[in-house]
Amino acid sequence: MREVTYARKIRFQFLLYSIFLFFLLEVALRLPYFPSVQFRLDDKKLHCLQTSGNLLSIPWMRLCPNQSLDLYHPEKNIQYHVSTDFRGERITSAVNATISDRASWNSYNKGIPEIWVLGDSVALGYLVSDQESLPWTLDSILEQRNSQIKVRNLGVDALGSFGIQERLIEVLKDSSPPKAAYWIYHISDFTDSYRELELQNSVKKRILVRVSYVLSIFSAVFNTFKIVYEKYKPESADNLVIPSSGSVLGPDHPHRKAAISLFEFVKEKKIPLILVFLPEPNEKYEPVVDSALVKEVRQIAIDSGISLLDLQQPIYDFWRKNSKEIFLPKDGHPNPTLYRFIAQELGKNIR
Repeated sequence: MREVTYARKIRFQFLLYSIFLFFLLEVALRLPYFPSVQFRLDDKKLHCLQTSGNLLSIPWMRLCPNQSLDLYHPEKNIQYHVSTDFRGERITSAVNATISDRASWNSYNKGIPEIWVLGDSVALGYLVSDQESLPWTLDSILEQRNSQIKVRNLGVDALGSFGIQERLIEVLKDSSPPKAAYWIYHISDFTDSYRELELQNSVKKRILVRVSYVLSIFSAVFNTFKIVYEKYKPESADNLVIPSSGSVLGPDHPHRKAAISLFEFVKEKKIPLILVFLPEPNEKYEPVVDSALVKEVRQIAIDSGISLLDLQQPIYDFWRKNSKEIFLPKDGHPNPTLYRFIAQELGKNIR
């Protein structure tokens, strides 16, 4: 009997020490000595899970509404500012960005013609401040022309083809189709299609995503484990681009199916979609034109009757001529120089 009591005492002490250690780590990891953990916690203030539907519905990631955050990514040594409006869309105009009363953001004129910029982190403007993002720069160009058209940033991190279709379904509930919708294609869409297909087919995966999201908001320990895991297993990190060679999209590939579904949807809803292709960066952050994946997606778009704006060669020529860096160092997303060039090309297309 004494042995049973002693064993229970040991287990209780172990549990008590474990809880104490956990809370000690929670406090310690929030100190300035761990900037990577702090970045993860701060970044989660910008990202919300869609709350519509029941707990078993697909948990789509969206930007949180009415945010104004200064973020610093320590690994990439980049500091940037992100603001969102009442719709959870990134701000694209200096008018809204300078409003001190955030409650006044909660209105907009539905009668104004719009340009939509769709896509993932490239469309969103990952790691650049509001005024350096593509939609903001494009809106500034149109404003200089005294155009009444406004640009909306519908980009969301790690959004694939099927996710873009779901995003459009949400937006169309309160908005009419735009004058043009530019999908800034990114080759990470290839891997995002697998993730989104798994979310559609697996209830367990949906629950795990929700649990992971909650833990990532509140727990520094959980974020530390994720950082270490991604460091030693890089393929687990978000937006990892798998190099493509040869034919990569078979007839039943989830990316092909998702793209075709999106193309059929925009035609049904009379959304004038323009698919925009950019060069992808290689390991030296130099632009690469016409990867096998891009060629196949371009052909799918052509077969589906979707308009194209291929900026791969113009951007490559711009890079060669000016000898300027066009991708963010240690990252590969477009830098402000590239975003300005893309915005100018979109401006020509709109004209």
